[in-house]
Amino acid sequence: MFAKLYRKMVPEKTRKVIYKAFLGHLLLLIRNFLGTIRWYRYKLYYSIFSPKNEIEQAYKAWGIAGNSPYPYVWKKEYDEQHYEVNVDNTNGLPYVVHNGKKLYFKRDMQARAEASYRGLLIEQDQRSAHRYVDSYEELKGKTLLDIGAAEAIFTLDTIDYIDHAYLFECDENWIEALEATFAPWKDKITIVRKYVSDVDDDNNITLDTFFQSKGRSIDNLFFKMDIEGYERKALKGAAHILGHGQLIGGSVCIYHLHDDKKVIESELKNFNLKTSIQPGYLYFEKEMRSAIIRFWS
Repeated sequence: MFAKLYRKMVPEKTRKVIYKAFLGHLLLLIRNFLGTIRWYRYKLYYSIFSPKNEIEQAYKAWGIAGNSPYPYVWKKEYDEQHYEVNVDNTNGLPYVVHNGKKLYFKRDMQARAEASYRGLLIEQDQRSAHRYVDSYEELKGKTLLDIGAAEAIFTLDTIDYIDHAYLFECDENWIEALEATFAPWKDKITIVRKYVSDVDDDNNITLDTFFQSKGRSIDNLFFKMDIEGYERKALKGAAHILGHGQLIGGSVCIYHLHDDKKVIESELKNFNLKTSIQPGYLYFEKEMRSAIIRFWS
């Protein structure tokens, strides 16, 4: 009730100033009290004691950078920037101009699109543990499987390099945004309204079935996989591709489940694929975790 009254009585521009000045920090403290206390504890500890290893260095950086998933001192470079969010008059969707291209968000995300975009930029910074590739040149001439596409900023960044992209996304609100983002490249994009898993049913599909059913080539593929803890199931459903595909590679998130790093790395190596862990950490589920494993044949 109070929140509705506040939004009604206080102009949006004034609310933004108040939020940036102090309200955002206060709300974060209230919503995540225990997490904030934990962050303050690490901040204090490593202001006194020196870190002894890489993980402790990450905790020290986390204390300096602020309570977020990104334990990077350089994150402040992005925190200090303002990113303009516009609304497209033709479809009502919020968007930002990203490297000269329009990147659309879900229509209910106008108020948080700037924060979301900032997080995406941090994730794909060259220094980030969540960076998918060293260079977008790695995807030249490849077919991209954007599994867990959401806004698909990675596909947008690589659109001029790839031959085609399959965007696996089930959220209809994201699909609306994806169709707007990739309208200029319709011939290079296929949106697949299925969850990628290790079973085939009305809502799920395996990558093996997806490619075999249409007679698509399983060579020269790049997997980008970020599906909230279902990565290992998706890989099981791609056993034929991983075992027989030529010139394949990808980047898979390995932080959603506690043992993802060990399990997924082992699974990829069972297919005689080469692997490497992207340096650095994310703070997730109360601990520092490696974020991305890269693989290639």
